[in-house]
Amino acid sequence: MNIKVRRPSQHEQFNFQTWQQIDQELKRLGLSLPYSDNIAVLLQPLQVGPFAIPNALAVHPVEGCDGSDGGAPQELTLRRYRRFAAGGAGLLWMEATSVVREARANPRQLWLHDETAADFAHLHESIIKAAEQFGADHRPATVVQLTHSGRYSKPHGVPEPIIAHRTPVLDPRPGLGPDRPLITDDELDALQDYYVQAARLAYAAGFDAVDIKACHAYLINELLAGHTRENSKYGGSFDNRIRMLMDVVKRVRAEVPEIGVACRLNVYDAQPHPYGFGMASDGSMEPDLSEPIELIKRLYEAGVCLVNVAYGNPYYNPHVERPYDTAEVGGYVPGEHPLVNIATMVQIQRELAEALPEVPMVATGFTWLRQFGPHVAAAMLEQGLCGVAGFGRMALAYPDFARDLMENGELIPTNTCIACSSCTQIMRDGGRAGCVVRDHEIYAPIFYEGQMRNPAVMRELAAVCRECAAPTCQVGCPAGVDIPGFVRAIADGDEKRAYEVLCEANPLPEICAYVCPAEVQCEGHCVQQWIGRGPVPIRLLQRYVSERARNEGFSSLPLPEKVHDKSVAVIGAGVAGLACAIRLLHNGYQVTIIDAGEGVGGVAAETISTHRLEKQTAIAEISGILGDVPEERLQWRLGTRMGQKLTVDDLFAEGFEAVFIGVGLSESISLPAATPPQSGVVDALSFLRDMKSGPATAMPATVAVLGGGNTAMDAAVTAKLAGARDVYLIYRRAFAEMPAWPRERDEALAEGVHFLILTQPLDYVTDESGKLVGIKVASTILGEPDASGRRRPVPVAGSERVVAADLVIAALGQSAPDDIADWAAGVTLTEAGLIKVAEDDLQTDRAGVFAGGDIVNGGTTVVQAVADGVRAADGIAAFFEK
Repeated sequence: MNIKVRRPSQHEQFNFQTWQQIDQELKRLGLSLPYSDNIAVLLQPLQVGPFAIPNALAVHPVEGCDGSDGGAPQELTLRRYRRFAAGGAGLLWMEATSVVREARANPRQLWLHDETAADFAHLHESIIKAAEQFGADHRPATVVQLTHSGRYSKPHGVPEPIIAHRTPVLDPRPGLGPDRPLITDDELDALQDYYVQAARLAYAAGFDAVDIKACHAYLINELLAGHTRENSKYGGSFDNRIRMLMDVVKRVRAEVPEIGVACRLNVYDAQPHPYGFGMASDGSMEPDLSEPIELIKRLYEAGVCLVNVAYGNPYYNPHVERPYDTAEVGGYVPGEHPLVNIATMVQIQRELAEALPEVPMVATGFTWLRQFGPHVAAAMLEQGLCGVAGFGRMALAYPDFARDLMENGELIPTNTCIACSSCTQIMRDGGRAGCVVRDHEIYAPIFYEGQMRNPAVMRELAAVCRECAAPTCQVGCPAGVDIPGFVRAIADGDEKRAYEVLCEANPLPEICAYVCPAEVQCEGHCVQQWIGRGPVPIRLLQRYVSERARNEGFSSLPLPEKVHDKSVAVIGAGVAGLACAIRLLHNGYQVTIIDAGEGVGGVAAETISTHRLEKQTAIAEISGILGDVPEERLQWRLGTRMGQKLTVDDLFAEGFEAVFIGVGLSESISLPAATPPQSGVVDALSFLRDMKSGPATAMPATVAVLGGGNTAMDAAVTAKLAGARDVYLIYRRAFAEMPAWPRERDEALAEGVHFLILTQPLDYVTDESGKLVGIKVASTILGEPDASGRRRPVPVAGSERVVAADLVIAALGQSAPDDIADWAAGVTLTEAGLIKVAEDDLQTDRAGVFAGGDIVNGGTTVVQAVADGVRAADGIAAFFEK
């Protein structure tokens, strides 16, 4: 072969307005690319094996990482492929779809198996329906790419590599040592059955072909490069190295003869021999296509009807000092001029076409050329270098690219992919992938969310901290977290130390990072908001460290070897009780947690709306901290209600030396002087709890929410997100007097909630059958301040009216359990029915009984409840020492 890989170049951004400018750059580099204005050649139909393709434009496989846990296509998956089909491309080559769970490249990778077969059939039906607008002659061909991710398997979000051979090129990055086991021949034999079954399911779902993926260092491609795989029928010699691919192809052809078989094949691995396929044997980076050509010949003879040519490894770049790492900022930057890379790919395609003129092939690599990509593709088709032109990232950014070529003969430059790699960055950050630039309404928030998990990004944000000698941010934190200390640790790259600093004052940092009003607490006191570009993003940094601690296993509660002979009963498995229990366990005490519910996390987990805190996030943090605590130190009594059958006296009689009461405010306050109808009115906590566990019925069109606190905002936003057409938030004072945090108010406004301020709810309105039809209200003006310090709302005479509503959600506040005085005898209550405690240690008037959280402060913030739990635990320890 006469291909030479030119490398003396540097990466450059695309900055060309005309093809003549590109041509001049090619000449400067000593390169050439074919070019044609005959776009019509791309629009001609062709027959490939058993199926027809209405035009020679293909949507190339680009993974979305948006399937379900079980591997089924989800709404974003369906949206993506509907857009592709409606865009007019003749061939839709679906993304990598795993054949077994353990081979998934991420927890949301598609996976075709018996339980998801119906979902894939629905996806295919959606594709065909979306393409109907082009007429009966346009039915896009569909290919499912079947894969095993091999060394890049991450089925649970962390690397679980399955390798075919050891390589000093790829093993160092994930830290794979010489003792890492290889996938066995027996396992490879068994794996073939899953490929065949997936092909059978793909055919039943309506797809035209399956692709046996053999590229980008995934398992089958790695076997092709398995020169050093010894004593194996799948390694060493050429025949052995291609055996797995050939066997799978032959079995699919024999056992599912109705479906076409294609192959996305790496012909040049860009990894030196003997660790790459299609590489010169002298260990250089030059291609040697002799083996790939021979393999394609055999694949074609075995019945492969289409070869999709691939190059290199997106996880490895030989032209930079080290492979891409998710700890970099700004994504992957090639170590060469992109035109060098494109010219090399075209030359490789030319060599293949000359050697294999009878084999239909898909050429790729046109996206960087933007609006000029189709012209290069057209020239390649004219010259017989390929049969189909594939566009990957371009299709994500510009799903209508084929339609515009059909209708206008050219692409719109402002619609093209700008090759920023943000779509692939989303995948590296663990998100659902799409075009951040051209489809920003959907994917910009996902991209931002992912960047908040990127170590390099977070370390860069942390570096802004000025390390104040007297940090005001810490003053704003009810828990008194050493904020500069944990932020500095992140900036230094020591996330484990950062987490330890956080937990010294806040044992539940992840929950707090989601629900704390940081804008008025820590960040609201950060000096950078006045002298910099804004406050240090403390909440995001805390969330990043906490999530990383949980995912990497260093959130587990460290326990002292010595166990005290004192045991404490903690009443309430909400954040106050959990914080108290965690602190006590950390200090060596034995703890029993008692709660009326069957789950843990209290209000934070059960009722704070999902858009602020996912229930599974709260439970995952609690499990990560307490999951390894032995039973002899921590006992759970869930589903156990305090009352006549179990009192504080009973707990002391059982042998507990101290008790902490951290129950929530479980009783909802009703609208005064109003009798609610039998249906149509619900208290906010019950509504949020039901919605968080999964709404059973559709949301009515019109919803009224009574109140102006955070719970009211949560309920209003939840109703709106659940499908209510109009949500009215009715509040009797002015906007400025609302107790809800600014962030929650802003979110409700952004979601389209209607704010009826200076409006007093008076009574419920029903029709003749007793059905709720609205809420009677009156306008108010603000009078003199009341006991709360806010101006009292005064109803305006004659201003009564009815606000129509199908559902009323009352968020007027909560009160303490009615029977608390009975089961907590000896504990003094305030006029409001809350527990009275000492300011310093939160001990009640009854010795050995402590309390904290909402039952003491009336309901403030989650972090305040956590702080109370910690302070009470320290008070209990001091009580034992007396």
